[in-house]
Amino acid sequence: MRLAIVGGRVFDPASGWDGQERDIYLADGRVVDFLPAVDQVINARGLAVTPAGLEIRSPVAGFGQNFLRLWGGLPSPAELGHTYALLGYTHVHEPCLTLPTANYVHQELAALPIVDTSASLAINLRDVDLWLQDPQKLADVGEAWAYLLESTRCLNLRVVEPFVKFRQDFYRYRALTEEVVVNRLLTIREQMRLPLTMEATPALLTLNLPVHPGLHLSGLGAALTDEALLDRALHLLATGLTADMGLLPPAPRPGFPSRPVQVDLGWFQPFDLLPELEPQVARRALRLAVQGKEWRLAFSVASLLSLPLSSFSQVFAWLGDAASRRRDWGDVQLEGTHSFTDWLRATRLLPAQYLGLTDRGHLQPGARGDVALYDLLGSDTWAKNCQRCRLLFKAGELVVHNYEVVQPHVAKATYYRRTQAVPNKLVADLCQYRSLRPENLQVRVQPHQHWQQVA
Repeated sequence: MRLAIVGGRVFDPASGWDGQERDIYLADGRVVDFLPAVDQVINARGLAVTPAGLEIRSPVAGFGQNFLRLWGGLPSPAELGHTYALLGYTHVHEPCLTLPTANYVHQELAALPIVDTSASLAINLRDVDLWLQDPQKLADVGEAWAYLLESTRCLNLRVVEPFVKFRQDFYRYRALTEEVVVNRLLTIREQMRLPLTMEATPALLTLNLPVHPGLHLSGLGAALTDEALLDRALHLLATGLTADMGLLPPAPRPGFPSRPVQVDLGWFQPFDLLPELEPQVARRALRLAVQGKEWRLAFSVASLLSLPLSSFSQVFAWLGDAASRRRDWGDVQLEGTHSFTDWLRATRLLPAQYLGLTDRGHLQPGARGDVALYDLLGSDTWAKNCQRCRLLFKAGELVVHNYEVVQPHVAKATYYRRTQAVPNKLVADLCQYRSLRPENLQVRVQPHQHWQQVA
């Protein structure tokens, strides 16, 4: 199918297009320079033409999510896929896949219609604490992680609890300082060229983190427990470190537990699915999002439990409309707002770059034909207009037309990183706790799932 999207105002931060009227051509699911003849012409006059969105932090498939649906915390997979499409998204990334839950998570991701998916392998540093002690074994740790990354069909590595600390009266000889752990993680990342995401914590922000290619801080908002940490996060962004926002609501969701919700994933401490935070933390997260818009700060919320997908349009309004902030946040003191281009950069270009999907997040020739079209009523109304897209194309196929999903069964894929690593002694050691065979760490490939490798 050869398409021409004509007469629209194109917004594409990667190309430097900020509302210029131009035509976009799609052939065989890709953006091309020009087509002398087309099969269909889409009249985009009065519409903003943009790349489709990518959600860099979408915890929709982690272990225990089905239990949380009983609370009304998450909609069904079908509802999630449709809602993302109506917002103009074609890709979601699950941040919390673990070795024991890999098959479960991929089954949940496969149940999402329309959107492509990927996941992070959340590694447990306690599994490799003795190996991290020895600098000579870091290459072995990296090789093991590379093997596990491909075996579990994940796109990058994620560290949720980066500090290998134990009860000192029992495991004193295993303890490592924060600085040592982070430096050795960065050494492994450099040796193996594996993308590494670290969940932001107050302790992590206080370290002297270098600007390191492939290192990304995730969910900054919940880590901003005091003003000094907000200043520190802004300083790290200004030096070039990449991160995502981790926005939080101004108040807890009504009907949800007032105590934190935790799940034991085998780490040193249970993982907080719904942490208990002070209201000022949420305000700092919003301030970070607005003040850090000029740097490499991608969009994300802290949790779909605290800010569900149905409220994303409200969250977008906080970024782009000062009146909406005053209505929902009261006297929060903020200067400036995100422009439409700022928002596109945070929800398109930067997530695609951080996930390593080079043919997404832009409309340059060769990009996949994932294009979202929104009503364009004026620069001061973009936050309202982006609540739903009028049309959405995925690989050149029309998915949303006049604000309705018209192709819920469009082809989709799960993206993972190809490493070609082989199991080593560390993998064998890990397998002692998982039925003794390395193949038990591999994801069972289902015939109905389509897998797409990323080099």
